[in-house]
Amino acid sequence: MSGSLVDKILDYLMPLFSSWGYPIVFVGVFLESIFLTGWAAPGTVVLLLGAFYAAHGELNTFLVVAVAFAAALLGDNAGYAMGRRLGRGIVERYQHRHFLKRGFETSQRWFSRYGGATVLFGRMASGVDAFIPLTAGVGRMPYRRYMLYDLPGIALWVGMITALGYFFGESWETIARVLDWLGWGLLGVVILIAAAVYLAHRRRKGKRDVAAEGGGER
Repeated sequence: MSGSLVDKILDYLMPLFSSWGYPIVFVGVFLESIFLTGWAAPGTVVLLLGAFYAAHGELNTFLVVAVAFAAALLGDNAGYAMGRRLGRGIVERYQHRHFLKRGFETSQRWFSRYGGATVLFGRMASGVDAFIPLTAGVGRMPYRRYMLYDLPGIALWVGMITALGYFFGESWETIARVLDWLGWGLLGVVILIAAAVYLAHRRRKGKRDVAAEGGGER
């Protein structure tokens, strides 16, 4: 979302926080947790502002935390359910498209190995966090295991953002930019690790194939 559009949304919302703070926090966080709107909804910013208003006595801090947690949990569950119900059907319908089938198989392998860490820390990766529940559902990550990591992941994110907004809320614009940079940086690290794991797997597979061919020639 462009900065100017975010500014327009916030200019409209900020005067409403005193009276409608809790619904604003809920809707903002929920929409940021849904893959259809997560790239555009300023959920992190509205939570920062909610905590800032709580620090000045206009909202209750515990209610802000509870509302944000409930909104994130509901959004994540919706994304997971969509991926679980629709993902495999889409792949089966378009299974002749090999890139889609390979992507589905890759997501299954990834979540079977690194799904826990991805769900736990994925919310910190701004811009792609909303796609993680969907991908977990598509990858058939068991729901109990998903919740085992999603609940502490939400708690970590809500607690961190609320604390930043409560104590440093006057600098919310700077905080939001830093969190955005950190999120994309974390995404970059994850991509590099995934690429390294993939290349190592290909290399080991190549060595096994060569060894098998050598054994067959004897």
